[in-house]
Amino acid sequence: MRKLLLLLILSLTIQAQGQQFQFDLYGFKLGQFRDAAKNELGKPLQSGKFEDGFVYEAFLLKPDSSLHIIFEYAAKDTNVIWSIQVTGFNSSTDIGFKNAKMGIEKPQIENLLGKPSTIKEIGEYGQKWEYDSTNFSIEVNPKGKLSSVKISDKSHDLYPSPDFNKLPSFELVQKTLNSSNNEDILNLLSGDVEIYIKDSTYSIRKSFKTEQEKDYSKMISIIRKISKDLSTVNPKNEKEYFESMRIALGQDPKHVMKFPKGHTIKEIVFKYYGGKYLIYEINTNKE
Repeated sequence: MRKLLLLLILSLTIQAQGQQFQFDLYGFKLGQFRDAAKNELGKPLQSGKFEDGFVYEAFLLKPDSSLHIIFEYAAKDTNVIWSIQVTGFNSSTDIGFKNAKMGIEKPQIENLLGKPSTIKEIGEYGQKWEYDSTNFSIEVNPKGKLSSVKISDKSHDLYPSPDFNKLPSFELVQKTLNSSNNEDILNLLSGDVEIYIKDSTYSIRKSFKTEQEKDYSKMISIIRKISKDLSTVNPKNEKEYFESMRIALGQDPKHVMKFPKGHTIKEIVFKYYGGKYLIYEINTNKE
């Protein structure tokens, strides 16, 4: 019995280590609001709707048509990005995916990603390579070169149950939100994060890459401003800090850090996504 238990634990450990979730591609993050793509890239080159209700929009990334990006929006919520696909033959552009660039050949692909779990023939487009326990797939053209990378929202498939061991500590959250490093702050945010201040709602309005470089939506500066007094919170005092769960019909449970009195932020709400707890809401308003 003990031997079987050890084998089961080892199997689960190997499976967990093998899971990979790619949150972003070409600077955009899964779960971002749909308008972010248009704010960043302008008018779509092409758009349409599939039979299953999914909607897509394609944008030109390079004037010579050597690189395109395609966003899909799920039928259940066409306002947020469900998948991101970059396709083309431009070999000089960093697409933000495991140091891969379009045009690299099969040996280089396998060196970066490993051997695919499944290879499907897709006619004139070549082959589609799929990888188990991940949310990405690639296409290899008939010449044996990388021609497409796609990431999809498979969070529930890969991580069906929240792992409470991954809840960030208050100390880590406080330190990150006051960090001078924009990337550190953005890495803690979900794509659809919103901040509520009085009657205004703030969200990420361009790609995460642009936000990191320019703070276009002012989200980073707002977060730093409203997070300053978190350094005065005593997490051991229930009058200043406690944690709870938010349960709503038709939604996944959310984890909440609450600050009842004396602080600018009243609550920070986290959702479990892609195997991580990410900030989903920051509310400064009194309940």
